[in-house]
Order: sequence, then C-alpha cells, then structure tokens
Amino acid sequence: MPAACCGHLYRYDTAEKRMIHTITLNPAIDKILSIGNFQPNCTNRIRKVRLCLGGKGSHIAYGLSLLGVRNRAYGIAFGHVGRQIMEALESAGIEVAYDHYNSPESRTNYLLIDAQNNATFLAEAGVSLTEEMTDHLFRRMEEGTDWGDAVAVAGDASNAKDGNIHQKLLEIVKRRRLKLYLDSSGEFLRKGIACRPYLIKPNLDELAELARRPVSSQEEVLEAISAFPEIPYILVSMGARGWIFRGGGKRYRGFGLKVPVGNTAGCGDALMSALLCRFEHTEEPLLDTLAFATAVSAACAMCAETVGFDVEQAKRMQGDVVIQEI
Repeated sequence: MPAACCGHLYRYDTAEKRMIHTITLNPAIDKILSIGNFQPNCTNRIRKVRLCLGGKGSHIAYGLSLLGVRNRAYGIAFGHVGRQIMEALESAGIEVAYDHYNSPESRTNYLLIDAQNNATFLAEAGVSLTEEMTDHLFRRMEEGTDWGDAVAVAGDASNAKDGNIHQKLLEIVKRRRLKLYLDSSGEFLRKGIACRPYLIKPNLDELAELARRPVSSQEEVLEAISAFPEIPYILVSMGARGWIFRGGGKRYRGFGLKVPVGNTAGCGDALMSALLCRFEHTEEPLLDTLAFATAVSAACAMCAETVGFDVEQAKRMQGDVVIQEI
C-alpha cells in the first residue's frame, strides 16, 4: 500500500455539512525516486523509493480528509494498482465510490527528485476508458449526489474515448444543482465556465487559453478575469509569484511562503482542498481562508510525497502569509 502522506488529521465539526464529491478519471500511484546528482546517459543510483496517491482529484480528496472533511471519491481503477489506489483512499477515511476492473493496470507516475530537490515528473497516459465505463460511473455519481452538494472536478479526461464526456459530466452538475469547484484545463475548463462554477483555479497558461491571448502581468490577469463576472470566485495561480484572487467584490494578490521544498507536485491540489474545506465547512473571513489555503500549499511543498501536508504546520505559518488588496 502507498505511504499515507506527510500530515496529521485535524477535525472540524462537519456533522450538518453537505457532502463534497471528487471525481478522478485517471487516478495513479506516484512512485517517487530519490537520487543524487542526476547524470544523463549513465547509470543513476536510486537512493530511496516512496509510493503515494496520484491524480488531482485523489489529492484533493486526501487533503479534505486531512482537514477533517467528509468526502466521497468517484473514479475508475484497474488491476492491482487500482486496488492500491482505493485502499489508500479508504485508509484516509474517504468514502470510495470507484468502479474497479480486474485488468489492465491503472497508471504509475514517476517523480524523479535529485540532491538539489529538482523534481522531474514522468506521467503515464493511463488506461483508455470506453464510453460504457464513463457512462456507468456518471450514472452512479448522479444517483449518489444530493441537490446542493459540492463537487470538485480536477484534471482532465484525456484517457476517455467519449468525445462528449465533458458535457455529460457538466449536465449532471446542472441537473443536481451541484456547487462546482473547477480546477481543470482544456475542454473541462472551457465548457465548465458555462455551468457558472462557484470557483475556478486556472494557472497563467490556462487563463491565457480562456482569454485567447498571452497573460502574464498582474494587469493582464485582472483584465482576463473581468470577462467572467458570473463566477463568484477566481484564483489565478502564478507559481512562485503567488496568486491573484477575485471574489466578494474585492481583488487580492497573495504571495507564497519561502519554505524548504521537498517537492511541489501536489501544492495546487492542497490549496484547492483547503479552499473547499473553508468555503464549505467553516465561516472563516475570506482573508483568513486565503491565508490558510496558501499556508497549506506551502506545507505540502515541504513534504517529500506528492500528497499530504501537516495541518498544524500550516496553521503556524498562516500568520506569515502576505496578502494585499489590489
């Protein structure tokens, strides 16, 4: 079974809260390979191997569980690797609603980390999903959601054969009146905008694709997100430069924390899980929510695994987050 993660469970009182659902159509096991100084075209000795959960939706579900938030994970898994994925989710207290097939095998991704903490991610394409497979999962998902539940759609569906898969999933969101948190790219992001998601979290490249023009500076980001007044909350990730947020009639610029980095592969997913937790399960002020989410992302960066974070560490760092109104 993969390593759980770096972190400790923290419980909020969520007894009366709506269920949060995640969906991951291409889950994975991440194999983290630690080496010394990488040398091309020769043998590089692997010093340590760690296994943990992969896939954006799986990461968000795991982060929610660390934060004490009840959630249900939908997905499709295959073979022994698929069983490992499901067992890792279950061990975190997540309600697993996966479809499992005996063969072939769910994908394994590889994260190569050298002595300088440079991280190189190698991702398998994953099992090609038939239309029958995705339709079956979507029927179960529609039956398992209540009106007003929240759903996080993260990642893409590049391994699915159904050309209408984006529309089918988004129609479920409409019919069930689900509160949509969208952290996707490509077709899911473009078509998801029409569902008026509660929150989107594009990076600069994804925002540029939506705006159909280059986006880099703060002014360009603000101009691009102004085209979507119907979306209550937008957070644009700018990597090491922090983020820009619009919501509640305000616009803010947040700056990342400088921390010793283990790897950065799951930091955006950790941030998304913290936003979901605070928006859906607490009544914290907006700036406190943004500061906490930023600290959770930094705590994730400090971990050696691609998923998980130390909640208490994030709480200690929250007060160090710098946020400016713009």
